[in-house]
Amino acid sequence: MTTHLPDHPATQPDAFTTALEPAHRALPSPGLPAHRVDAVVAHQLMADIGAERLDRLSRTLDRTTFGVVLHWLSSYQRRSLDTKRGYADDICRIAEWFAAATGRTPADLLNAMTFDTVTAWSLYAKSKGWSARTQRRYLSALSSLFDHARRAHRLAVENPVHLPTHAPPIGTSTNGRPPGATRVLELPEVAALASACSSHEEHLVFELLFTQGLRESEVVSLDIDNLDHAHVPPVLSVARKGGRWVRRRLGDAATPHLTAYLDGRSTGPVLVHPETGLRRDRHQLISITRRLARHAGLREPRKVTPHVLRATAITALLDKGKPLQEVQEWAGHANASTTRGYWERRNSVQRDAALSATLTADLAQAAADLAG
Repeated sequence: MTTHLPDHPATQPDAFTTALEPAHRALPSPGLPAHRVDAVVAHQLMADIGAERLDRLSRTLDRTTFGVVLHWLSSYQRRSLDTKRGYADDICRIAEWFAAATGRTPADLLNAMTFDTVTAWSLYAKSKGWSARTQRRYLSALSSLFDHARRAHRLAVENPVHLPTHAPPIGTSTNGRPPGATRVLELPEVAALASACSSHEEHLVFELLFTQGLRESEVVSLDIDNLDHAHVPPVLSVARKGGRWVRRRLGDAATPHLTAYLDGRSTGPVLVHPETGLRRDRHQLISITRRLARHAGLREPRKVTPHVLRATAITALLDKGKPLQEVQEWAGHANASTTRGYWERRNSVQRDAALSATLTADLAQAAADLAG
């Protein structure tokens, strides 16, 4: 199933304009009208997820759905800024798919999305080769939004998402790969990828994904305000999962590329689209790593994603005998089993091959003894 998403969803500026009226910046009180509460929530979300995301939501969704999404994203159930930003992107993309696939407007999202529509979306996601984890994230966001609309806003909607039916379980594959088969590059391949970097942005992306081992969501969420230039090389503050912040010193080789890439910019996101000036998203980051893989001549370049660089970095550190606890902290994993899993999945192939080779050698020896 192939669906072409519209480049520019229908514009509905009234919701955003109303939500951002300067006169509504006062804190809400028990007697404050609902539209002024929406304005306060919108201003807080602007700080949390960025003006461009908020603007995209307002242009993609109708006024009612936009209002529901504002309060849903601002709920204390979503404390992580990465989660809020990811959910905002996910809902926009689902709404755009919904309009393109059904011929209806995104205004019908809450009252016309059915079980069968979600089934069609699941088939679309599978046709795109998205991982089970990615599919579940989108569906979890959609399900959470419907539950919030029904319980908190008393809207007469039913949740159309049934995760056991619509979402593949974690640990399965939808594109022929076995469970947990994150690709890990060999170091000569990583060196070829680094040599393929030609722009300041590409050098910077490589530094953040491989040398620093950041998640793609952490990379695209970086702001210039997170840079501490009092240190040389500069120190970067990174928001990790769970709202925890860590500080990372950039490499000496990456610093000139960062300076040239920012080109005097002193505020806003670090990575921006060269044409729109808006913050890069994770899909654009994937395009960058795939392009580098093509230029480096790597096999199956479409499978060289940002996560592949991070997984390769974690595995390479463990291969070098670095302490598991240190690598776990560096990777930002809550559990050491997650960190060890990268190394075990890669090395289990080599270990099992060695065991099989032992059996083959023993069998050959036994056959020779019989022949003698």
